Amino acid sequence: MTLSRRQLNRMIVWGGASVVASKTCGIFFPKPAEAYSLDFPLSRFSANGVFRGLREYCGVQPLSGVLSSILQGNGNTNSEIPTDAARRIRIADQEFIRRNFTNNRTELAQNGSGVESSISRLWGRQKQESVGANVGFGFVQKFQDQYSDAKISGPTLCGIHNVQKVLADQRLTPPDIANLLLPTRSTFDDWGSWGGDTDGSVGRNPNVAFSQYNSLTGRVTSRYELVEPGPKGFGRVEFTVEGRNQPRRTILLTVRF
Repeated sequence: MTLSRRQLNRMIVWGGASVVASKTCGIFFPKPAEAYSLDFPLSRFSANGVFRGLREYCGVQPLSGVLSSILQGNGNTNSEIPTDAARRIRIADQEFIRRNFTNNRTELAQNGSGVESSISRLWGRQKQESVGANVGFGFVQKFQDQYSDAKISGPTLCGIHNVQKVLADQRLTPPDIANLLLPTRSTFDDWGSWGGDTDGSVGRNPNVAFSQYNSLTGRVTSRYELVEPGPKGFGRVEFTVEGRNQPRRTILLTVRF
């Protein structure tokens, strides 16, 4: 039986992540496991807050005015951003707008230097859902001479926002945190909603959303479940971070509406 990439991702999330990945993808991170439990009020979730956190914990550098120039089609005000990367930024941002992520756009930021394939460019937007803000970030990077973009929102981005603080408390440096958490490859865009998976063709439980992507030095897997809908309800994000020479960390994040 041939499995699609997303079906494989769901198998990995359901259990046996390291075993399935090692047998199917040739990837295995031998390590002890660590588990954490966090509580996060959705009222504290915003595009600007996520952007500040990425600056503090991942060391991303804002490029003032560059994103506005790119989106207006005025060319690049920063010569370090290749034309193809700017084109991917415009395409991705149009998709954010189409999906109503139109509020609180952040600056464009850049992480990494030197080798172009290790540099991530990112920016954020947000929209309002019935229970609170849903924040989305676009990431642009280069892989095998091709620029691509990944879009991450809702529960997965909320997981990134909280987990980077855990890693900082464990004395990981900003470059190490960025290399573990920022996406470099993703097989599908993650348009996670606080109501569950927006893709009705995936899975039988609409209250559950899955995501997985590769970072520069590892892999991140996210599983979200809406537990109690509506105001004063909550959902849970199970966020697993695996990377070279790092323990396998699983963080259970309770998001309170």
